[in-house]
Order: sequence, then structure tokens, then C-alpha cells
Amino acid sequence: MTASAESVARGGKPHYAWFVMVAYGLLMSGTIGSFSVVGAQWFYPVSTDIGCELSTFTLYTTIEMLCMAIGMPLVGNLLTRMKLQTLLTAAVLLEIVPTVAMAFFTAPWMWYVAGVFVGLGLSATSTVTITPTMGNWFAKKTGFAIGVVWATQAFYCAIASPVFAGVIEVIGWRSSYLVLAAVSAVLTLPAVAFVIRYRPEDRGMQPYGFEPGSQGDKSDAFSGLPGVPAKVAFRSASFFLCVVIVMLCTATGLMNAIFPTYAEVVGLGAVVGGLMVSSASLCDIVFNPLAGATSDKFGPARAMVLWTGIAMLSFVVLYFSGSSVVGSCVGAGLNDAMYAITGVGYSTFALSIFGMRDFEKIFSRITSCGYLVASFGIPVMMAIYEATGVFQNVFAFCFVVDIVIICLVVLAQKSSRTLHRLSD
Repeated sequence: MTASAESVARGGKPHYAWFVMVAYGLLMSGTIGSFSVVGAQWFYPVSTDIGCELSTFTLYTTIEMLCMAIGMPLVGNLLTRMKLQTLLTAAVLLEIVPTVAMAFFTAPWMWYVAGVFVGLGLSATSTVTITPTMGNWFAKKTGFAIGVVWATQAFYCAIASPVFAGVIEVIGWRSSYLVLAAVSAVLTLPAVAFVIRYRPEDRGMQPYGFEPGSQGDKSDAFSGLPGVPAKVAFRSASFFLCVVIVMLCTATGLMNAIFPTYAEVVGLGAVVGGLMVSSASLCDIVFNPLAGATSDKFGPARAMVLWTGIAMLSFVVLYFSGSSVVGSCVGAGLNDAMYAITGVGYSTFALSIFGMRDFEKIFSRITSCGYLVASFGIPVMMAIYEATGVFQNVFAFCFVVDIVIICLVVLAQKSSRTLHRLSD
């Protein structure tokens, strides 16, 4: 079958790869979107109703992230041992069932237990499965496909966050958990059961854009590429600097989960909190491809500094916008720069330092370490607010952290010049 014939399905219909891409966007929306971003709408009303501190209640997000980080290596091993549909179905149920149970919880420890299962589920409905699946289905435009998946999730969050803020106000947080679980089930389960497959071979097809004689086998294509061997990288200063960069970027890149609480605390209200999340989510649709473009044009290190600078500007805007709806939404939108860094920025930065030779092994270790420590980000920021009584101090703290990130990027870039690279 020729490349042109393989780019579309029989009868001139779009290649099945595009349906897999759309289905993965729905999966991401109903999992990462629902339970990591939209789920932040419940922080303030739940903690207020059950009578606990925000830092105590949001500790369950730390447990989620820890379990997510621990589960990622396991998911990577299971991908080659069981069907992707089975793995993803189990993961979705691990997220939806505890969410239904949350409607009946009465104490923080119950969310802590639920967080274990939700985190394990999220470890499978994340980049650990997205990237290789899109890589299998797309011989060309792989990056575009991955970007569309994340953009779909961002679009969902932009709509769902203010909607669920209103739903909580109308029917209460308990019934709203049931609505969230139902919406997520509708988005995810049909996509997993009927559309998503791990490899084109599972449907007797070739990847989109496949050309006979090209590097269709990506494992062969990447073998022997130049770069730093994993054993050398793991002992280098650049590796440890990158780990700290990922820790700080991920920890302060969770502001979408903070905005609803911020809006309530400063008196702007839950709906404005949802609009702030929507503003950030809409910017996310644009910022991720822009981050990739600036990385290509100016280099990953300069792009990291540029986008971290935009994040710093966002904290300045947020600091002085406590009584302004427009200012708060603008600040939230600019703050999505840090999401662009965690989505595209630090992966291309690490690639520029270590090369492709053992990149998957090196980067998985970097992100795993980063998630384990960054899981304490939300409770730490909530603790800063509770200790000082002024939410703007959270933004001041993050501004300082961004300065540290820029310094570490410069140091990592300089230290990488001494790394021993293999050329073949």
C-alpha cells in the first residue's frame, strides 16, 4: 500500500490514526482534566463544609501525585504485557469509582485513601501512554498529534471549570461529584473500548504517513543516535540540575488548582475562580505550540528563560489584581506559561542537553524524581497562605522560585558542555 493510500482509510475517509488522536483527547479530558484541574473546584467548598484547613484537605493531591509518580514505571512495563484497552479501562475505573465515593465522604483521611487509587489511574492516563501510542500511529506529524491531545484537554477544562463551579453552587458539592464522575465516564469509556488501540497493526494498518523503506520502526530509528549515555548522565551535575528544575516547574505549575481557592479567599467568588481556570486553559491551547516554536527558533535554554519570565510577569499581575476580575483572569492566562514549560519546555531543554541516545531512560528518571517532590507543591502554597493570612504571598513565593529556575537553567546549560557525548 502506498503512502498516499495509507494516509487515508478505504473509501477516502480520514486515516484511523486521527480518530485515535481525538479519542485520546477525550480520554485526557475525562481523566487528567476532570480529576486534576476541574477537581480543584471542590477544594474550598469541601474543606469549609467538613471543617478542616485547606492545607489538610489538599494533602490528598500530594498523595495522588506520589502514587502517579510511583505508578508510571509500572505502566511502562505493562504496556508490552497487556492490551492497552484493558490497562486504560482499569485506570479509568480507578479514577471514576473513588470520585463517586467522594460524594459520601466526611473526613479528610477518606480523600487520602481515594487519592491512592486516583493517582495510580492517572499514571496510565498520562504521557506514559500518550506519547508511545501517538508515536505508533503517526509516522509523520507525531508532535502535532500529541499537541492536539493536550489542546483538547485544555479546551475541556476551559469549559468545564466554570460550569462545575456553577453546578456546585446549585446542587452542592456532593451531588456534583456524581455529575463529574458521569461526565468523565461518558468521555472516556467509549473512547477506550471502541477507538483507542496501541498499534496500527492491531487493526491491520500502517501508521499515518508511513512510506515503504522509511524509518517506520521508531526503535530502529533512534538506536545509535548521538547523545549522552545514561550511565554518564546519571552521574552528571546537569542531570541533578534538571531534576531540580522539573521539581520547581511542576510544583509551581499547579496554579490552576489554586485559582478557585484564591478567588474565594479574596472575595471574587467561585465563578471568577472558574473563569481564571478557563483563561489559563484557553491560553494553554496557544502557548504549547508557541513554546515549541520558540524552542526551535531561539534554542531550548533561551526559550525556558523567556517562558519563565512570562510566568514571573503573571505573578506580578496576580499580586496586584486581588480586587479585579479582569486583572485576575489576565494574570491566570499569562501564568499558563509555566504549563507550557512543563508540557514542552523542559522536555526539549533536557533533549538539548542529553541527546536522543538514552533520552527516554534519562527523562523518565528526571520526571519521576520531579513528580515525587513536586507533589508537595499545593500543600506548601496553601500553608504559606495560612501562615501569613495573605494569598499574595503565595505569588511572591512563586516569583522567587522562578528566579531560581532561570539560574538553574543557565547552570545546567553551562555544565552540559563538559558531558561526554557518543556520536554513533
